[in-house]
Amino acid sequence: MIVSVPHGGAAGNILRTGILSRVLDADRSLKVVLASPLVNDAGFVREFTHPRIALEGLPPHRPAGREARLLALMQAGYLESGVTESVRIRRAEATAKGVVRWLPLKKAVAAVVAPSMLRPSTRYDLSDRLVTHPAAQQLFDRHQPALLVVSNPGLIFSEVPLLRTAKQRGVRSIAIDPSWDNFTNKLIPVRRVDRLVVWNTIMRDQAVALHGYQPEDIRLAGTPQWDPYFQNDVLITREEFCRRIGADPSQKLITLTTTPLELYAYYEQLIERLVAARNNGRWPHATQLLVRVHPRDAIERYAKFEGLPGVIIEKPFKQTVRSGDGMTVDVTADAQRHLANTMNHSDVIVQVVSTIAIEAAIFDTPVVNVSFDGPEAVPFVRSAKRYTQFTHWANIAANGAIRDAATPEQMLELVGRYLDHPELDREGRHQVVLDQCQFLDGHAAERVAGFVVEEVAAVTGRRLSSTCVA
Repeated sequence: MIVSVPHGGAAGNILRTGILSRVLDADRSLKVVLASPLVNDAGFVREFTHPRIALEGLPPHRPAGREARLLALMQAGYLESGVTESVRIRRAEATAKGVVRWLPLKKAVAAVVAPSMLRPSTRYDLSDRLVTHPAAQQLFDRHQPALLVVSNPGLIFSEVPLLRTAKQRGVRSIAIDPSWDNFTNKLIPVRRVDRLVVWNTIMRDQAVALHGYQPEDIRLAGTPQWDPYFQNDVLITREEFCRRIGADPSQKLITLTTTPLELYAYYEQLIERLVAARNNGRWPHATQLLVRVHPRDAIERYAKFEGLPGVIIEKPFKQTVRSGDGMTVDVTADAQRHLANTMNHSDVIVQVVSTIAIEAAIFDTPVVNVSFDGPEAVPFVRSAKRYTQFTHWANIAANGAIRDAATPEQMLELVGRYLDHPELDREGRHQVVLDQCQFLDGHAAERVAGFVVEEVAAVTGRRLSSTCVA
């Protein structure tokens, strides 16, 4: 079995949740190949050295030549179809940037030369027949896998050679989808795999309606990386948490979570506004600000705020080698526990459309979503406002789980309101957790492992003890 771990996020989702160890325990004869750029990190190698695990590199990949031309034709058909509001917005954004061009013409060409690329169930069939990847073929030759496990259904380019080679060789594939927006929000559609594991019924229905999946090809598991959130031993006291981050447990904690620069460029101004409000006594509470820097954001952007009274800047991830998509951090189990405690002990979260809204809801922590930009007006296709129209976010907004700040003044007002009344929108937060997490038992990783074991048993003909939790 080959297991693809294309970056530190996937390591956190698949390896450190215990999925792989459970699969190995279920079949004592099973041998696993971990394909990852992290094999160049000595600490990663020490952590996952095992008699039945072989470590192989996973090189970066960018479509070029024939592959890129076929991908462009398929992409044009997908974007022209306007399948979701998210895709329509992202298409307009990409067109304005010049990233995509001549979409109607490309779609027309595809309709003539390869109409299969316009059908959800066969979009990638032609490129899978015409494109080969020597390095991936050599990997399959060395290890002769019976099953391929990937961390994403084809949206991470470094995994595409593995998926294509598996398809060409008749090797069964299973994707453990890590994100709530992959089926509605990307400029290319997901690929078909033999077995797709998703969080919830919302994602399952999207995969069926938009990407040609059949319901019987999909399994519901919950979110493995959030299992600790539902387990009793993950939380520490507020005093201990504040000691670890250098905060004052007697003060209210406002946490600002960032995103990569290309998604939102105005966090420095948000910090300035929040710090000024704190210092000017805007709220009838003593407050402090924690800035949690995203794995794909640069902590150096916030250097000028280091050392300010009541301001804490952290990027609580282990640095590692650069992956094919540019990520340079590894998400450890400690990092996930730290995030759980951050969500639990924060009094208000300020963020720009992200899964943080769900994670905060698990701990009943109020969220203020920012949908304004900097001092100068920007077009809608570059504005934070566009994110609030994205399809996956609509499921959050519809429940009344968060408050949206359309101006800086409204952000400060909403923060104050939640500080005074943290019970506001509690019912909406609870509904979001039910909708998005599907299971609240902390056993998602066991379910995923069980589904992988089922696939191993199906392709090998061996009877294995399943670890799956109903």
